[in-house]
Amino acid sequence: MLNRINIRRNIAPKDGNFSFGISQLEAMFPNGSVDNNYQMVYKEAKVRYQETITNLADKYPTENLLLVTHGEGTQVALSSFTKDVVEHKVKYCGYVQLRRPIFVNNHSFIGGKLNLQTHIGQNGVTYISSQDI
Repeated sequence: MLNRINIRRNIAPKDGNFSFGISQLEAMFPNGSVDNNYQMVYKEAKVRYQETITNLADKYPTENLLLVTHGEGTQVALSSFTKDVVEHKVKYCGYVQLRRPIFVNNHSFIGGKLNLQTHIGQNGVTYISSQDI
């Protein structure tokens, strides 16, 4: 993340504008390594995080998974798998723990619903439950 919070003030641009000459940067890479056919997908990011977490948990139902992401991915893990989270905040190095039951059906594993195991204020994560309001 390029902003004055994550980059020291003496290094960050005074105006906070981190601008890049994209064409100059692309010219530094070998031919064929830059994808110019990309589409901006910021609006879909939350859904993609949800699906990625669920898909990985389904793919490895008997394994403990460590998913390393930035704050938005952690916030999605917090808010998507807890039905009553109204407001949440994740510190720079916050993390959440999710757990779900695993069922055996005809020699295959079926995962239940993911549930938040992190308690309020634990692990750099704070949130307000609708039950607390």
